[in-house]
Formats: sequence, structure tokens, C-alpha cells
Amino acid sequence: MLWACLYFPQLPIDRQTTAGNTEIPTAVIHQHGSSRKIMACNTIATAMGVKSGMALNSAYAITPDLQVSDYMEDEQQAHLNQLALWAMRYSSWVTPRMPSFVLLEINASLKLFGGLDALLNTIESSAQAMGLTLHIGVAPTAASAVVFASTNIDTAARSKKQMEVILCTIPVARLPLDEFTQRSLRQSGIRTLRQLMDIPPAALTRRFGHQCTDLLYKLNGTLPDPCPAFIAPDTFSQAFDLPLEAPDTQSLSFPLKRLLNALGGYLKAGDMGVRMVNITLYHFRHAPTEVALSFLAATADHQHLFKVAKERLANTELPEPVTRIRIKASELANIERDGKDLFQKSHAQTASVQQVFDKLMARLGKDSIYTAMPDDDHRPENAWLSTLLETHHTADAWPARPLWLLPEPYAATETLSIVTHAERIENGWWDEHDVRRDYYIAHNQCGSYFWVFRQRRNPRQLYVHGIFS
Repeated sequence: MLWACLYFPQLPIDRQTTAGNTEIPTAVIHQHGSSRKIMACNTIATAMGVKSGMALNSAYAITPDLQVSDYMEDEQQAHLNQLALWAMRYSSWVTPRMPSFVLLEINASLKLFGGLDALLNTIESSAQAMGLTLHIGVAPTAASAVVFASTNIDTAARSKKQMEVILCTIPVARLPLDEFTQRSLRQSGIRTLRQLMDIPPAALTRRFGHQCTDLLYKLNGTLPDPCPAFIAPDTFSQAFDLPLEAPDTQSLSFPLKRLLNALGGYLKAGDMGVRMVNITLYHFRHAPTEVALSFLAATADHQHLFKVAKERLANTELPEPVTRIRIKASELANIERDGKDLFQKSHAQTASVQQVFDKLMARLGKDSIYTAMPDDDHRPENAWLSTLLETHHTADAWPARPLWLLPEPYAATETLSIVTHAERIENGWWDEHDVRRDYYIAHNQCGSYFWVFRQRRNPRQLYVHGIFS
């Protein structure tokens, strides 16, 4: 097995940057004994001298205008679960681990993503697009991957031998041990994991307890380190509470992207797509704003979902600033897959016609896009009608027809050579538009093809009714 640990060291504060307040010094605080301390802070607060572990009073002395919020464990858990859904795009075995770790078994995903480096680059790029700080550790055991990621040095050990070499350099201060054990190790002069590994297990247990011995055994795989797989819910409905009110829809870009990334992972894990997504925007003193996204074909492409959502929200007027956003997938369906060339070398994908129509409907509205459909009338000028794109029609096989049908036929003024047998059309005898014609396909000397006809009452004159592209 090969484990990748995704460590989000700034996860509590990364939520604060979603409302566009990156220029305001912000920190998340937690209760530490009888004092309140800084748990995480944004970049501008760090530049002013605020750092993790600092007492809140000291932070206020450095930055009087520091904005703080309390650490909420339930919100952290909800955010971590959303990241677990997002990570299911890259692995079928995902384990969220509080407070800020997501473990992935990636051995089965390497070939799919083109190797370890390509997979890690894809994960990092996606996390960066969501505004998340991420460190990744890779190792044959989950415990070692967690330790590698916690060192804030992106480390990848593909084999147990590489893992053991890297583990020897890890400071014991970075190990997940309680404060009493850490103090005992410092007083004993033990600084690196190599020194700890050199102590016989029995002596290590007598001096520092079972905690150290169990950790070493989990790091090298001697003891099991259970990582239960995260089970996605039967339906997708996820919400995001904004730390600050969003005055317009443009400020919803970061939380919207994170929720849709979670939806993309959910769909990927279930091998299905979505045809209807409902977005609910909550306000403080006003009823929620409902925005419905519909798609012509079921899709699991999170980038396409995000583009359509942005187009739709750009045309949405807010009665009040937004305090909370919720996304619900209300119509799931199987994805229609196109057959691929077994030997094709290029993996580039262009936007499908359905995706283009989805964007147009999101921008212009679903009642603004029309298409031509056949009607039950043999007269060519009445055989096509304009209908909403969402309406589905089934047409039987038709004879060759020109893409360009002229509004009014005109008498041919040049010599045309007929190349097909006559196709007789008779209709409309019950109204004032009686049609009795013999249609042909003909071409001129330049090679242009036309759809022409002769009136049965005047067979000598040839009329041009359409042009073939």
C-alpha cells in the first residue's frame, strides 16, 4: 500500500479568506488551559508578528485591529468531510482524520493519473485553486505519511527503505506525543527519531511508556494503524457558513468552488453525474435566494459545474448580503460516455455541445435558447419549427435536406444539372397553401448543390428552394 497524507495546517483560518478579507489581519483562537491562544492566522497577521501559540493579549499588543474568531470543532469536522468528498476524485479509499488530515490510499490511482508526481501535482493545483494551504506526505504506512506531512516538508517515500531513511531525520518535537512525553524526551536529550529508534523497545517502554513504542511500531508498520474508509452519504447536500457576509455573488467564488469540488468527488466516487443542482443563498433578514442549475446531459465535471454556476449567479440579484451557501444535487443520473480510440495519444478534451448550451442557458436563461426541430408537415417551409432546447424530440430518418432553406423559393437563372430522381411532395390541399411539387438535387457548373423543384402545374420552370453547404 502507498498512503498520501493531505495536511491542511491553516484549515481554520483558510475558511476566513473565502469572503475576500485577505487584507485584514485575522486569527482563529482556542482555549488553552486558562488562557486564550492563537491557533492559526492569515498571512498579513503573520507579517505583523502574530504567530501560532501566541497568547491573545500579546497578539492584540502587536496588532490592535486583529479580527479573531473562536475555533469551532463541529465546523472543522464539516469542512474536513467536504475535503474528504473532494479527495474521492483521486482515490477510492479516503480517511479524514481530525483536526486537519485527509489520508488517501493512492497505489491504485498512480496509473490512472500518470504516476505519483502527476497525481500529487494535480492535487496541489486543485487545493491551491480553492485557496487552501496544503502539505503532502507519502509513505507505505499511514502513520509515516502523517508525520512526513506534519513536518511541513513535502516528502514522498515510495518504499519502506526510503521511509526508514527519512524517518531517522524527523525531530521528535514533530511527533504526535503528549506534552508530558515530549518534555521527558527533551530532558533526556533525545532530539531526533533516530535516537528514539536506537533505544531497545523494552527500555523505551519503561522510560517513556507504551505511547512511544506503539508510535514507532505504527510508523514502520509492525502495529496496524486502522484507517476506516469514508462513506459518502446517499444524497449530496453540503453547506458553508461564511465568516463574513458576502455583499455580492462574486464574493462567493471560493466557497462555491469548494462545495462544487466536493460534489465532483462525490459524483466521481459513485460513477454518476448530475442533471440538476440547487443553490440556496441564505440572508440574515430576508428569505433565502434559490438558484437552480440544469444541464442537458448528466455531468460530473466540477470545472463545468463551477463555470455554469458562476454564469448563473452573475445574473442573480441579491436582496441582502449572503451569510450561508448550500448546494444540493437534486437529480442524479448515469453519465453517457463516448467511445475512445484505444490508441489515441492525446488526452485533450474539448468542450462538448451540451456544455456550450449549458453555459448559454446559465447566462441567458433557459427560456432564451431555441433550436430547430422537425414538424409533422410535408411542406418544406412548414416542416421545421423553433422550440426550447430543453424539449426532446425524436425524428425518423429523413431524405437529404439542405442546411440552408431559403425563406422564399426563386426561379433558377442558371443552368442546373439534376442528379437525383424526383421526390414528390403534395400537401395543404385543405388550406390556401396547396403544395404539389417534384423536388430534386441539382448542381451548377461551379459544383454548388441546390435543392430545387418543379411545380406540377408548370413543370418547365425550375425553382431553387435550398442550398447544400
